[in-house]
Amino acid sequence: MKILVFGANSLLGQDLVRVLDARGVDFDVLASEDVDILKPREVMSAVSRSNPTQLVNVATYSNLQKAESDPEAAKLCDLVNTEGVASLAKISEQLQIPIIHHSSSYVFDGAKKDTYTEEDATNPVSQYGKSKWYGERTLRDESTQHIILRTDWLFSDSIQSYFRRVIDECKSNDGKVGIVDNRFSPTHTADAARVIYAIIMQIDCNAQAWGTYHYNALQPVNQDQFVQLVLEEAAKLDKDIDKLLPRLEIELLPVELPYIINSALNCEKIMGTFGIKQRSRGQGVVEVLEQMYGVRKPSPSRKNSADSKKTAAAKKKATRKKVHKAERKTQKQKTRAKSAKRSKPPARKAAKQK
Repeated sequence: MKILVFGANSLLGQDLVRVLDARGVDFDVLASEDVDILKPREVMSAVSRSNPTQLVNVATYSNLQKAESDPEAAKLCDLVNTEGVASLAKISEQLQIPIIHHSSSYVFDGAKKDTYTEEDATNPVSQYGKSKWYGERTLRDESTQHIILRTDWLFSDSIQSYFRRVIDECKSNDGKVGIVDNRFSPTHTADAARVIYAIIMQIDCNAQAWGTYHYNALQPVNQDQFVQLVLEEAAKLDKDIDKLLPRLEIELLPVELPYIINSALNCEKIMGTFGIKQRSRGQGVVEVLEQMYGVRKPSPSRKNSADSKKTAAAKKKATRKKVHKAERKTQKQKTRAKSAKRSKPPARKAAKQK
């Protein structure tokens, strides 16, 4: 088994690389600067060099607000989330390599009160959601061996901007925080990476469960409930927040594009097919906050696994060159020795000539 990861520099990509590395999986990585995913020949060449048994695409443009308000950002969003997927889908089919593609709950419009199942009709309303939906549709049309994994909002140790904003606003406004009144199921990227790894392993065991699946953390919550959890955990590390908690006041703001009222997903299908259970988000929240406050050091492999993988590959290649060079040198020496031996006349014949 060998995995080729596209988008290894994304938040999910960093954690996926860490998981694969920790489990000793043979893999290559391609970040956005390594190959132009919009150039099929370039991508085909990269895939052929790697010779993987599976492709995993976690490359994404995920700045929802900018994609909604900035035409240039919207164009980039389409290029990465739609056109890039189209290139990979065609290569997957042409080379008959299974592909796992990461998508989003924002392919729905958010109007449903309950969690979304894989059978619910899609109706994206934001530019980001539309780009994700078009990418999914292209993948279904072009590749027969594919798995689409939709997740809800992902948070990561690597970027803590959401957590910092909530904490800073709580401090500066004397315990008052404004939060969008939506329902979701925030999920740690390490948990989503675990799910992708589990699917990879089952595909390697010839599981033919192609199609679309949902995964997010246990227990959907309203965003104000999630903020309450974040601040309660932060209070254990921050005396200022601890003092403000008794007078915490969360103002619910109206939901406006690019956000949707409900993005929580139903995960029964992935459990029934792959046996993948949902996990709590609580530990992930604690890990992010501990890293923010300097209690937990970031895993060196989390940020640098992709780079270390490239470095290791480069060292391995250099070693092979040295070995080959030494082998060629030894072979030349042996050839010269044989040649010299053949050219030297036997001792008896030389005596007779005298």
